[in-house]
Amino acid sequence: MAPDVLRFQKDSIMMAEILVVEDVPAVLYSLRIILTGAGYRVSCVADGAAGLEMLKAAQFDLIISDIWMPGMSGTDVIAQGRRLAPRARFLAITGGNPNSGVLPDDLIGSEFRADAVLHKPFEKDDLIATVSALLKAAPSHG
Repeated sequence: MAPDVLRFQKDSIMMAEILVVEDVPAVLYSLRIILTGAGYRVSCVADGAAGLEMLKAAQFDLIISDIWMPGMSGTDVIAQGRRLAPRARFLAITGGNPNSGVLPDDLIGSEFRADAVLHKPFEKDDLIATVSALLKAAPSHG
């Protein structure tokens, strides 16, 4: 491919709109720093209900949601988010919850329909690689 085509593809991925739904402030802040530093446009909310309101108000290419949150769980965010943003990709992040009957690997291809799952703690490079791969597969809103 010509260098201009490669640059266009990279720029279109890097200009992607990402919504992060995470209830732990330190994790939310870290994700914002990492993703913004990688060139993405990032919006952040601290709970599932706010995440769904954001999905009603704006278009996102990727939604990153924690799974185990108080109030609305990330599985609900993903399931309802699929109806609000059918073209978006969904990345579940989880540290797991030993008291639930749901295993993290059950989150892909199930009724929750996450496109990928990252298990906390994860490395910055793993986050960026997963986000990049999901965005390459997603149609652009921008």
